[in-house]
Amino acid sequence: MTNNQPLERVIYKEALEQARRRNWSVGFTLSIMWSRFKGAGDVKEAEAAFVLMQREEERKGRRDPIFTEW
Repeated sequence: MTNNQPLERVIYKEALEQARRRNWSVGFTLSIMWSRFKGAGDVKEAEAAFVLMQREEERKGRRDPIFTEW
C-alpha cells in the first residue's frame, strides 16, 4: 500500500488504470486481479478484490450468482 491508503482503494485504483489501458471493464479487471491474488496465496488482496468485484456488479444493478450463493 502506498501512502497508507486502504487496501481496497489501492486495488481499485490499480484496476481502473489497468482497465483503461487494456480497454476492459473494471469488473473484468478485478476478476483477473482476484484470480491472480488467490493463486499467489495473497488472501487479504484476494478478499479485497472479490468485495470490489461484488460492489462493481451491484453498482451496475446486476446480481451474479457467484456473489449470492456463498
